[in-house]
Amino acid sequence: MRTIEDYWKDWERLGFEKKVEAGCIRYTASPELGTGGFTVMGDTRTAMGIVSDCTLEKPCIIEESVDERGIEIGRYYEGSVEVYDAGRNPVPDAVDYGLNVYVNEPVFHGFKRINPHVRIVNAGFSYRPQFFETLPIALPDDFWKRAAALLNPAPLHIPQISAICDQLKNCELTGDLLVLYIQAKALEAFVYLFDYIYSHTEKRTVHLSADDKVRLHALRVYLEKHAVNPPTIQALSKQFALNREKLVTGFKETYRITVNGYVQNVRMHRAVELLKNSDVSITQIAREVGYYGDGYFQTAFKKCYGVSPGELRREMKERNTANNS
Repeated sequence: MRTIEDYWKDWERLGFEKKVEAGCIRYTASPELGTGGFTVMGDTRTAMGIVSDCTLEKPCIIEESVDERGIEIGRYYEGSVEVYDAGRNPVPDAVDYGLNVYVNEPVFHGFKRINPHVRIVNAGFSYRPQFFETLPIALPDDFWKRAAALLNPAPLHIPQISAICDQLKNCELTGDLLVLYIQAKALEAFVYLFDYIYSHTEKRTVHLSADDKVRLHALRVYLEKHAVNPPTIQALSKQFALNREKLVTGFKETYRITVNGYVQNVRMHRAVELLKNSDVSITQIAREVGYYGDGYFQTAFKKCYGVSPGELRREMKERNTANNS
């Protein structure tokens, strides 16, 4: 199980120096890596504020996955980062200027890439399970499903939260006062987010009955098992008793990804697992995930993750070596 603490340790292994101070933890880039860094403020067990201002001298790829349900919300002032899905949960191709939110439900597994010579400035909050467990109200049963469907993956316009991020970015408090401040501001931001979730509804262009939704779920499971050689849309439509519009548009609106995009994500996820857990050649991996041309696989993989299969394999091996040392 990968925790937020494991995620932060990866930043240390990449060359960020950790320094614990009163009410916060600072991570500063080494001179070889770049300038600046990021600061984690408040109680790291519940909800914390995070402010970043850094510029890297070389590209950085880090595993962007934490095995716990939570919410990340923040405002980007400068720069952007690329987030690549390693499996089944689509996210934006880039997290950039403005207010961005991601609901980690279901748990996301992927990679974050930060390009060199790009100044990254952002401020926001990270909410962990204990925050939701200790709220003075019980969350509605549909909260996580509704939040993920509404908030992922588009940028948001919630002026009140943007203003809170501005305040966080400029906060100069320290020690216990900082911890109290983060606790109050994190709760305030969540109040506005909660209100947004339950005052907005998803716009759908196709009506789906309860039976249609069951069939779409069955289709998704089927595609995961048959991604190497999937049937045509016409064949799937007949097999799952869904007309083309409900299958194509309904799938996209339900899972925020096209049928073909989902199939490719499953293939890429399997490719990453093979790169990570075996010494099988890249040509063989291409065949095992449904690509019969190594060049086509290399192109599709780099488009998905921003790096070649060989580069990602080396990155993961280096990380495993560092973890075991």
